[in-house]
Amino acid sequence: MTASRSTTTLAALLAVLAGAEVALFASDAADGVRYGVGAALAVGILVVVARLAKSGDSH
Repeated sequence: MTASRSTTTLAALLAVLAGAEVALFASDAADGVRYGVGAALAVGILVVVARLAKSGDSH
């Protein structure tokens, strides 16, 4: 996979994770579900941002 394609894939994944986070917190889910799943999504967002930053340093 090329670097630009990898970056595009990570950016798309970031958009999906952020959208899922917003949708989750806007939902009527129980607080425990919102905070538990929301925390997992937040960790995923941080991992993707870190990988995007790392891929930006290699160019």
